[in-house]
Amino acid sequence: MRRRGFLAASVLALAGCASAPPLPPGGASLSTESWTLQGRFSVESGEERVSGSLRWEHRGARDELLLTSPLGQAVARIARDADGAVLELPKQPLRRAPDADALTREALGYTLPVAGLAWWVQARPDPARGFDATRDDAGRLARLRQDGWTIEYQQYAEHPPGYPRKLRVSREDIEIRLVADSWEAE
Repeated sequence: MRRRGFLAASVLALAGCASAPPLPPGGASLSTESWTLQGRFSVESGEERVSGSLRWEHRGARDELLLTSPLGQAVARIARDADGAVLELPKQPLRRAPDADALTREALGYTLPVAGLAWWVQARPDPARGFDATRDDAGRLARLRQDGWTIEYQQYAEHPPGYPRKLRVSREDIEIRLVADSWEAE
């Protein structure tokens, strides 16, 4: 169960906190410096499956994510800033690492796409990495391939316009599904 909570938490929350590049055509319009995403997630890795709700607050160089079970119990809280990443799991000591990639490697034994997720949830590729993108008829990202991961944008939100509502991130035997119930710029 500890590994399941950490798997879900690390996949969703330990994203990079870089400044955003100019918007690509058909891209999102919400502020990339300060936003809050509330929604749901599911993660599958091999035989392991977890799901729940999330609240992700992105404030410049700081990310904080609270993950809860389907019954509303806190599963994990993750914080990341320029000083490193911290993971809190119920009834366990804090885990710290210099960066999100190191934290996932330490806890899971393999690295998850934490650096790319902050970009991908905004329908943007990480500007520091190569990518291949396919756009839909409206000019929005439909599929993105970056760092060996495939990101499929299955539905976009009406408000704010241009932001993903449903996306699927996959690679080999890992699949992450996100549903954004609300986006708020601050």
